[in-house]
Amino acid sequence: MDLNTSVLLGLVAILALNQALVRIPALERRSTLFWGLQFLDIFIGSAVLIFGLPGFEHAPAVGWVVGLLFVMHVAQNMKIRSDRKQEERRAMIDEEREIERKRRRDRDYDEEEAERLQAESNDG
Repeated sequence: MDLNTSVLLGLVAILALNQALVRIPALERRSTLFWGLQFLDIFIGSAVLIFGLPGFEHAPAVGWVVGLLFVMHVAQNMKIRSDRKQEERRAMIDEEREIERKRRRDRDYDEEEAERLQAESNDG
């Protein structure tokens, strides 16, 4: 396997890792892996944009497309991560609201029960 093929297969492997990262939440939650891959994407995208893609010197547009693809993956991964974090925050807020609503309902019930018992003791 020559260098051009190795580079191309390496780029495909990194793109596959990007796809796995956003589809498997357990991988996304590992901040070191997530941020490491984001920095790797920026580095590779920049390198391909600056130096071109080996084996495609005759078609510089291919290098631009591949380089920008890596930059786009950074933006896409960040958006997906942000959406998931926001969804988790919303779920936590909804859960806290439900707990507070139950707490208020129980407190109101206890107050009503105390008033009823007080009224019964005054009548009796």
